[in-house]
Amino acid sequence: MRRWLVQTAVLFGVLFGVVVGGRLVLNQLLQHPAPRAVEAQERITTPATTAIPVAPSPTPLATVTLPDDRAAGLTRPTPPPARSTPSPTPTLPPHGQTAPVPILMYHYIRPKPANDPLGAALSVDPETFAAQMDWLAAHGYTTLTLHELAEVRAGKIGLPPKPIVLTFDDGYRDFYTAAWPVLKRHGFKATIFIITGVVGNPQYMTWDMLRELDRSGLVEVGGHTVHHLDLTQLNASALEHEVADCKQTLETQLGHPIASFAYPAGRFNETVVSAVQRAGFTLAVTTKPGWARATDPPLVLPRVRIQGDLSLAGFADILGS
Repeated sequence: MRRWLVQTAVLFGVLFGVVVGGRLVLNQLLQHPAPRAVEAQERITTPATTAIPVAPSPTPLATVTLPDDRAAGLTRPTPPPARSTPSPTPTLPPHGQTAPVPILMYHYIRPKPANDPLGAALSVDPETFAAQMDWLAAHGYTTLTLHELAEVRAGKIGLPPKPIVLTFDDGYRDFYTAAWPVLKRHGFKATIFIITGVVGNPQYMTWDMLRELDRSGLVEVGGHTVHHLDLTQLNASALEHEVADCKQTLETQLGHPIASFAYPAGRFNETVVSAVQRAGFTLAVTTKPGWARATDPPLVLPRVRIQGDLSLAGFADILGS
């Protein structure tokens, strides 16, 4: 009996120990899961877009997830913006007449006549003329036609460096034979004023000569009336004929609009200027001395007369050199 009691007590102790020990082990497992269970739990709870660690960089980089990487849970560093040197703002030439422009006035390019004082004053011998053009080229002048000067004044093109306008009145044939070869050699531009009623006469250029000059791209043809009369002394009808018919004849012969005009002997008044404007001329020159300024009315621009006895030093002095 006594042995039975002892055996029963031992068996009960063992069972009690198993139960208590099992509970302790179970609590330990719940509080401290096995490493593999932790790894499985992290796979389930970690989002698919977890960033892959990037090695430290001196400059912090932002990250961006690309469409192809999103499914793989990858992100890539955004490259820093490339350094670039800003392009300089181009400097455009200013438009409009920003400085006074000398408009030179020539008539004959021929040897001086012996017994014609007036003709001698209007005549520049070919050698002197060539020396003047050589001087302009050597000193960097840029020639314009009057039409181009009108474009400058209207703000359509810029004023070139050291601008100058060369004009020749009356349409004498010596322009074609003596002045034109020199101008062409330098690539210089000029404006010639034509008296339409005398075209083809022995002293004057022909229509074929004028067409050749007009097509060259260097010579502008302008109007100088039909008969070279004093416009201030004409009645309204005669004035209209001298101005408008001159323009119409030139346009018919040359096939394009004519923009520039020169008053015969430089004589004009308000009535004459109005007739020139009605005819459609946009720029007109006088014989008033001076350089053309931006503030001068476009239909009464002054000019610089080149006398036949002017020395090369005097020519340079006129242009301020």
